[in-house]
Formats: sequence, C-alpha cells, structure tokens
Amino acid sequence: MKETDYIHGGLQRDTYTADDVVAVPCPLCGADEPNELWRERGALRIVRCRACTLMYVSPRLRNPETVYHGAADDYIAEARLIFEGRAAHHRDPNYRDDCELLARFKPAGRLLDVGTNMGFFLRHAANRWNAMGVEPSPSLSEIARKHFGLDVRTAFLETAGFPAASFDVVTLTDVFEHIAEPRALLREIRRVLRPDGVALVKVPNGAFNLFKQRVLQRFGRTGDFDIWDSYEHVVHYTARTLRRMLESEGFRLLYEGIARPVQTPMWHQRVGHYYQYPMPWALDWKRQTARTILYHAARVERVLRRRAGWLAPNLVAVATPQLPQSTSVVSEARGEPVV
Repeated sequence: MKETDYIHGGLQRDTYTADDVVAVPCPLCGADEPNELWRERGALRIVRCRACTLMYVSPRLRNPETVYHGAADDYIAEARLIFEGRAAHHRDPNYRDDCELLARFKPAGRLLDVGTNMGFFLRHAANRWNAMGVEPSPSLSEIARKHFGLDVRTAFLETAGFPAASFDVVTLTDVFEHIAEPRALLREIRRVLRPDGVALVKVPNGAFNLFKQRVLQRFGRTGDFDIWDSYEHVVHYTARTLRRMLESEGFRLLYEGIARPVQTPMWHQRVGHYYQYPMPWALDWKRQTARTILYHAARVERVLRRRAGWLAPNLVAVATPQLPQSTSVVSEARGEPVV
C-alpha cells in the first residue's frame, strides 16, 4: 500500500489551492517581508521574515486547527490498543522526559495542558500534578474524557474562561508550532499563570527542517518527504526565535535545550493506517537509527555552540512570566542569522 493511501483521523489533504489559504504577516514582529524557502502541498509556502528571521507558513491554511476536527471513530481506531492497555504510546518516552524536566522547576501544583489532543501527555502529568487540559477539537477532547477519565475542556485557551493566576504550570507539548497567533496565546498563558508559575514549550526545530530540506535537495529526494508539515505546523522556531517569541510577551527563560527525537511509527506506509503505538525497531531501523544519531550529534553541537543548532530535531524551553513586555522585537532581531 502506498503512502498516498494513508487512512488518517484528521482532515488534512495532499493538495491545497489558493481558495484554501491566506497570506499573513510575520507572527512575531508583524512585518510583511517574507522570503520564500519552500513550497508544499500546492498552495502552502514556508517563508522566513527578513526583519526578524522567524520562519512561518504564508500563505497558510485559513483555519489550521480544524485539521484535527476529524471523526472520533478514526482516532479511536488509531489508538485502540493504548486505550485497552495493550500497547504503549510511541511518544511515552518523550512525555516522561517532559514531566521530569517540569518537576525540576515546579514539582507540584495545578497544571494546565494546552492542546491536549487525546490526552496522551496529560495522563502522565496527572500522576504528578493536579492536572487538566484544554482542547478545541470536539472529537479529541471527548476521547480524552471518555477513555482516560481526564478533565479536559473543549475550547481554545482564549475562550476557556479560566480566572487569572489559576495555574502553577502550563504545558505546550508539540502544540506551539500549530498556533497561528502565538503572541496572543502567550499573553493568555501569562494571564492564567501565577506570578511564580512556569510554562513548558516543546516544538520541532525549524533550523533542523531547513537542514533536512537542503540535504534532501542535494540528493534529489525532496519528492519523497513532507519536510515542514506545513498543513498543520504554521510557525517554525529556531532556538533564537523561540526565545524572542517568549520574551516578546514578558517571559524569562529558565531553561532552553533539546528534546530526544520522536520515533514516529511508519505503519501507514505498510498498512495504510497511522497507529499510535511504536514500530518494532527491525521494521524501521534506518529512520530510528538516523534520528538517534542526529540527536546525539545535536547534544555535542549544543555544548560547542552553547545553544541548539541545526541538528536538534526538537527544542524545549521552560519560562516564567517575570519580564516586562517588550516592543523592540524587530530592532533587536534585524539582520541576525537564522540560528
């Protein structure tokens, strides 16, 4: 079965037209000075802001969040063995890492998980914190409540109605790259966090995607890969632009680093369905080995460069809302390199 036969729970399509997309200014500095880096799925364009170097998608889907408003039955079929307790989720090692990192800064208290999806991270967090989630997809939030018994509100954070200073921890695990208006979301996170609270943000590394794109171009393999996942990932952060985004809304970084690779299963290439549980190493050893090697190389790169660079697949930051909000993002960023 070919990858084009992939049966998925979401509403993504292989190709989008001009009627599906909208051009947008830079989500960080507001400039409309895009430099095109890549094209995907027809009308989607990955660009880099000439003013502040943030990479983002423009034109992007008009409502990228609705990609996850698929049928509940399809999502349940993908994760059936996990709900039945017969298989682990392929991201469980990543989620445990996130919890261990958070516990170093805030080992107890009230936690809010933004973009909970089906609750796979939140079920881990609920073992340590008084945890709840918010998820705009009706089908995904209902699954989290029904199959894991989690406290999940069906809403965007901005419309969920939480009182100010309600939480000690807010988490965005593999979510922030999906957010079309990240500064507005950070503003709301800062409002609902207590003054000594912390936010964890984990995202794919945009610099790694750019590195991967260039390597695949060099070997003529770009047609085989969806490099940027631009139908759902609408902003692509480097270590530097993630820091700037957080600081633009008054957050101070307590920690910035790299996260282990997500060993995404490739079941859909074999059976046409994306199962959430891991693939045996022998069935996907090339990809899994390459991801692991790159991760360890990225750890060395981070020591040498003192920040994450090109080789880290994922970035993670922990921040606290203790800085005055800045309006000087563009002037501070102009002319600096991408990483």
